Amino acid sequence: MSLFTKASTISEEMISVRQHLHQHPELSNKEFETTKLVASYLSKWGIPYTIAESGTGVVGFIEAPNATKTLALRADMDALPISEETNLPYKSIHSGIMHACGHDLHTSVLLGTAKMLIDNQHLLKANIKLLFQPAEEIMSGAKEMLQAGVLENPKVDAAIALHTSPDLSVGEIGIRYGAMLAACDNITITIRGTGGHAAHPHKSVDPILIAGHVLTSLQTIVAREIPPTEQAVVTIGHIQGGEAHNIIPESVIMKGTVRTTNPAIREQMPAIIERIIQHTAESMRGNASLHYEHGCPALLSDASLLQLFEQVTTELLGEKQVVHMPAPSMGGEDFSYILEQVPGFMFRMGTGSDNENTRRALHNHKVEFENEAIQYGIAAMVNFALTYGE
Repeated sequence: MSLFTKASTISEEMISVRQHLHQHPELSNKEFETTKLVASYLSKWGIPYTIAESGTGVVGFIEAPNATKTLALRADMDALPISEETNLPYKSIHSGIMHACGHDLHTSVLLGTAKMLIDNQHLLKANIKLLFQPAEEIMSGAKEMLQAGVLENPKVDAAIALHTSPDLSVGEIGIRYGAMLAACDNITITIRGTGGHAAHPHKSVDPILIAGHVLTSLQTIVAREIPPTEQAVVTIGHIQGGEAHNIIPESVIMKGTVRTTNPAIREQMPAIIERIIQHTAESMRGNASLHYEHGCPALLSDASLLQLFEQVTTELLGEKQVVHMPAPSMGGEDFSYILEQVPGFMFRMGTGSDNENTRRALHNHKVEFENEAIQYGIAAMVNFALTYGE
């Protein structure tokens, strides 16, 4: 029986697991029942595991005979605060909570992978750590697992993860050399003027007017200060200032996000933004300050590991099934924290079909994911795990 056929056999059970998880989603750091379900399967299969002190998150371990290396396989488990509006028979029963990013599939794939790897433990050339991670959606789960020492005892040499992709069809596996996802930073800008009566603007310094000019000036960063060959995003998603129609307020608060894929450009962004907002405000008799909060780094693929994955996945599924993603997503992923510590990569698992709802964007309240994708995710992950360490 071929590896792909074996993956098909185990995926039947994992589809039922996925449907249960989809019907019973849990928010970040509240994945208690999901954790118990994962632990119950690992226990049934005889795979040693530990549960995080918080009660959310599981680390399983499969020891390989005579192994000198350890490979970590990671899946995130949390859902989103979104009200599901699909017609699926297994739609969420928890009001306002939905697996709209596909983490239910990620968990099911890693469980299926664990089952196949323990059944073929004698073929492993590297130890396997199974990281069932909480709280990816709030970008804290990976850091918490790192702080708990998940990459030690034994030391992890490489790590991989997968993510659903509505842009790819079921059966397609997406890869990208270099940046797969962007660094995600947050900015808070405070514009200060002097308040006064709206009928006498010359007696005040209007922070709302300054904010408008700052908003426009920030867009020149990507257009004129970042090389056209690089990717960057500066978006202001929140502006708050004033309480009445006839009063000029003292200050305006602006909040936004900065996305970059090149670490060198990311390093430059705070100084660029600060220069623009300060000079713009000063030119209009006001002043501005910046609070720049670094979030997760860009998710960068290790070229040699990804090359091996591309080779063995192509041999397994066929050349047409391995798709080179043309550009990075400007979304973020906290798996990047793990890849700051060890080499690795993330691959995309196609979940799209002729059903238009499977082509909706991630985090959409009507997005659906085809269950058949699970088989391909398991096959790709198991195949690489059995090859790594040769």
